[in-house]
Amino acid sequence: MKSIAVPGFGFLELENVILDLNGTVTEFGDFIPGVLDYLKALAAEGFTIYILSGDTRGTLRQSFEHSPGIEAVVTKTAQDKRAFVESIGPQHTVCVGNGNIDVEMFKVARLSICTIQAEGATTRAMLQADIIVTHIKDAFEILLDSKALIATLRA
Repeated sequence: MKSIAVPGFGFLELENVILDLNGTVTEFGDFIPGVLDYLKALAAEGFTIYILSGDTRGTLRQSFEHSPGIEAVVTKTAQDKRAFVESIGPQHTVCVGNGNIDVEMFKVARLSICTIQAEGATTRAMLQADIIVTHIKDAFEILLDSKALIATLRA
């Protein structure tokens, strides 16, 4: 668990990282280079990692079958994603995504990050996010560096 006091934003006690698959950690079906290394780094920091996806391309389970510490979960709707976040403790969860299907989980998570990459991001996701980044690597770096997280969120 990562505990951080952010002036003007509140106290964060984060233990779960939920990531959307398509458009967030993959682009057009392929993993973005470096993503798996960042996921391992987050796990080493004590985070529990979940990949949630509607599995549009049908690759979710096999993509992570050799990645210990990463749980792949099929979620077909925005409400499914929200329900999953609520089931593991939204107050300890950061969600990362880019689409309309991610908006409901962004609403309940303690922290939400929208990524804008090759597959784009929806306006609804951007408006609901606490942080917007232009690459998934930036989201990982912010989560791994408490001072960067504080600098971004402080009021």
